[in-house]
Amino acid sequence: MLWLYWRRSRLIIAVAVVTVGAATGLALLADTLAGSDPMTAQPAAMGRAGGPRPRIAMPSADDPQVRRGLLLMHAAAVACQSVSFRGVQIVAWSSPAGSSSYLIDVWHRHGEPELAATDRDSDDSGASRKLPGASADAGAVGVLSVSSAMLTVLRENYVVEYAGTGSSSDRPARIVVVERHDGTLAAQYWLDQDTSLPLRREMFDESGRRVSEGAFIDLQIGIRGMGAVPPPRGQAWDTFLPSPQNPGSLPSAARIHTLRAQGWPVPGKLAGNMALASVSRTGTRSGRVLDASYSDGLSVVSLFMQRGELSGALPGWHRVNVRGLPVYSTESGDLDEQGLAWSARGFVYTVIADAPPQAVSLVIAELPHDRDAGFWQRVGRGIRRIGSWFDPFG
Repeated sequence: MLWLYWRRSRLIIAVAVVTVGAATGLALLADTLAGSDPMTAQPAAMGRAGGPRPRIAMPSADDPQVRRGLLLMHAAAVACQSVSFRGVQIVAWSSPAGSSSYLIDVWHRHGEPELAATDRDSDDSGASRKLPGASADAGAVGVLSVSSAMLTVLRENYVVEYAGTGSSSDRPARIVVVERHDGTLAAQYWLDQDTSLPLRREMFDESGRRVSEGAFIDLQIGIRGMGAVPPPRGQAWDTFLPSPQNPGSLPSAARIHTLRAQGWPVPGKLAGNMALASVSRTGTRSGRVLDASYSDGLSVVSLFMQRGELSGALPGWHRVNVRGLPVYSTESGDLDEQGLAWSARGFVYTVIADAPPQAVSLVIAELPHDRDAGFWQRVGRGIRRIGSWFDPFG
């Protein structure tokens, strides 16, 4: 009899284990699928009716329009380094949840780093632009700037084509379109016909909806029109990657390994095909700071790292959640126009991005955090989400 009871009990136990395992797996899947914040998750086809319409075949690298587009973008990258100018750029981001815009003053002298300051930098307190452990101007450039490293990544991730002529900022321009490999439009540039400087850039999501626009609303070419150039604030930054001998190249695996061997956990890539384009570093009173810049060829994410940890509240910063992760933010608005900071595993991380909010949130979630939810917390969240699927009032 005991043997018969054991056989029956063993069958019941096995069924129960399988049922619990399946429910746990489904809960984890539900938690993963719903892992984004409601404010950052957007429908895939919010804009144009019918969603993206990929073309049947993409042009080859030998297509005359592709070759001309690449030559024009290469000239733009050279112009961003060699042409002296002063200007004001307007930057606008939009999403179904709202829109935002701000102004950037930009100065550039031939052979020197570009300097940029936003309209928020004029705030008397200055707290909103002060980064923990990093200069507010470190590596800052206008959103229209194109570097050789960005162009290298752009060629890997997108198809570039010449699209004709137009005008922007009352200047004649050549238009270059940037398309994804499925044929959808990702961006388009207006390049100055005389200098090749980027005058305007528009970015689009996969549905064809315009999510960003940056353009010069005032531009003075040449040294004579620059006026007074503000001195760079903060410490001087030196370039570690790429090597000075090959400034247009992407950092090699060997140089990234050297950084990691020195104790810097620098990722080679970030979410959204963001490749490491450059690394700069400087010394501060509180220690050395590393600025790792990532790009997919269009957007740029700067990741600052410094050894230490954040303790207590930061004056001028706000506590926010990004995909369920607690971080400090310089602004309460969209992720594309603010600094985000947190500490994890012995480092303080600060992110500044010229990228769509959803792309920024993916990057934040991918980087190390000390407060990642544990296994059973994820299971619990998943079970609650499964329950909401069947809740007629949810």
